[in-house]
Amino acid sequence: MKKIHINQLGYRPHGPKKAVIPHWGASFCIMRVSDNVVVYSGAASEPIYDAASDETVRIANFTDFAEKGEYTLLASDEASHPFIIDSNPYSNLRAALLDMFNFQKCGVDVELGVWSHPACHTQLATVYGTNEKKEVSGGWHDAGDYGRYVVPAAKAVADLLLAYELSPNPDPEILEMAWFQLEWILKMQDAATGGVYHKVTCRQFNALDEMPHDEHSELVLSPISPTATADFAAIMALATRFYPDKKALLLKAAKGAWDWYIANPDAPGFKNPPDIKTGEYGDEDSKDEGFWAACELFVATGEEEYHDILKSSDMYYGLGHANMGTYGLIAYLYHAKDRADAPLMARMKDALLAQCNTIMTQHNKEPYGISLGTDYRWGSNMAVGNNAMALLLGRPFVKEEDAEAYTEAAIEHFHYLLGRNPLSQSYITGFGSTGPKHPHHRLSAAVGSTVPGMVVGGPNKNTHQDPALSAHCTGRPPSLCYIDHVDSYASNEITIYWNSPAYFVAAALGF
Repeated sequence: MKKIHINQLGYRPHGPKKAVIPHWGASFCIMRVSDNVVVYSGAASEPIYDAASDETVRIANFTDFAEKGEYTLLASDEASHPFIIDSNPYSNLRAALLDMFNFQKCGVDVELGVWSHPACHTQLATVYGTNEKKEVSGGWHDAGDYGRYVVPAAKAVADLLLAYELSPNPDPEILEMAWFQLEWILKMQDAATGGVYHKVTCRQFNALDEMPHDEHSELVLSPISPTATADFAAIMALATRFYPDKKALLLKAAKGAWDWYIANPDAPGFKNPPDIKTGEYGDEDSKDEGFWAACELFVATGEEEYHDILKSSDMYYGLGHANMGTYGLIAYLYHAKDRADAPLMARMKDALLAQCNTIMTQHNKEPYGISLGTDYRWGSNMAVGNNAMALLLGRPFVKEEDAEAYTEAAIEHFHYLLGRNPLSQSYITGFGSTGPKHPHHRLSAAVGSTVPGMVVGGPNKNTHQDPALSAHCTGRPPSLCYIDHVDSYASNEITIYWNSPAYFVAAALGF
């Protein structure tokens, strides 16, 4: 493993450029690969202790070096992986992060080279506990398995649509891609009640090396849940901004789900039925999802029934599938405009900036420039992407110098994902010198070739969850608890909603 940790893809000439080097190296230099000429020298920072890796390191800051080319960084007889400085070293990465959603398509023929396969999971699904059948084909496979889950799907679609809305150079194909998923989410609503089924999966996970069209076990619709129903209401209302010709359809569906949600305040959070062993995405408290839904419905309709709820509501924040409040804050802060209630607007702004300030405080402490402290859990790379996303969303509400600091911190989080981390591990398949080669991903495992552009989960201090991870990492510091192994679902699986915040960050930064 390299002892110099750097973004292995590269840096933009006028953006932040930092590497992390061993504590015994007080200086560093940059050498051009083509002729081995040293083109830059600098002094490293004072030693900094990093609790997450239990290591003392220094920061090599070469932000003021802007000459385009390919380089390595040298310090104390150690050399980094090669990297480039270029006007946009991330354009291919951004495209791959988005194309990942095409590889996850379900219910249609997929024509993507060696990963091509015929339509899968087209059979009717059984509503759990009944003999009723329902057509729910389409959408994206959620993760390394072939299940489809409403809760994480809502987050992924929200990230993509917000990226389209806020990017200085939006990718036009996003609207078609997101609609493919929205059409499936619409199918998950129970027409009779307005409630939304939590997920559709087989009763248990099938073989890891099975192609999607070879999974023929019975499909089961797990019961309606308040979390899925509130998320459904929110994402359908949000989508009305992007699909005006479908606004009536989307609002009818959103309001039907909202009516179920309001009529069932004591509905329990989702738990897997005893004979369903697939991903749970349980959530005992759906108030944050309800908050998001009320915000989006008010923005979409202007109707005061939703506004009244918000005026008396607690504030919620979060961009993870279990904590969705920040999506509500953003909907209101960005789109309420002249309909906004001034005290409510102030409370929402304070809630968003409190979240951003917490992220920035931790970012400023960490030599690797992220903001997790020592709290590396399942999907830690989602938290890295979400925190960067929150900072970019908060920029319009702070003064210019703080907005610039938020932007630089978001870029630093992005650099972490591409190798500037304690393992010198790129966490995106196909990118960087050390991109994961063995993700926990059924299509990749079945084909024997890794789909590019997938963000893996990353370090997970809870190694007991995963035998492969436990065998390699038990007793190691939190940020070192990762293994590039196909069996490591707790550190090396992929999901649509880990890709989506990484894509948002790349798009919002104009990469």
